[in-house]
Amino acid sequence: MKRLVTVVLSVALFASIFSWIFYVPVSLREPNVYYSGFLETFIFVIIYAGPIYLLAGLPLSIFIDKLIEKSNRKSKWAKCFLGLGLYSLFGIFVGVIFLFLFIGNIYSQENFTVSIYGIIASNVYYHLLILVSKISKK
Repeated sequence: MKRLVTVVLSVALFASIFSWIFYVPVSLREPNVYYSGFLETFIFVIIYAGPIYLLAGLPLSIFIDKLIEKSNRKSKWAKCFLGLGLYSLFGIFVGVIFLFLFIGNIYSQENFTVSIYGIIASNVYYHLLILVSKISKK
């Protein structure tokens, strides 16, 4: 249940971050050019990111957590950094797979950008999972 709550929170937070990054204030807009508003971008990101978080992120999260448990790390910090690295790596992986499915080429110019978004999305999920886990323990 905590993973599902984390997915919902992660999608909303990632959509907010993405929409904020790509929002162009009215004072900076060029005339006769269409700009998506914050809410419009937010909804599109939820439509695209929601299923990715649910169908790819959720199972990968369970897999990553099992990998972390199997690594005989005793320190909480070591587990945290291992989780951070694995979530980032799989965020890149999911981003590249997403790029391949929609563009058909993993060697495109958008590869680096999509990888960065994958890292941001996976780390948003990872940190919210830690937060939700701490809250649910109380």
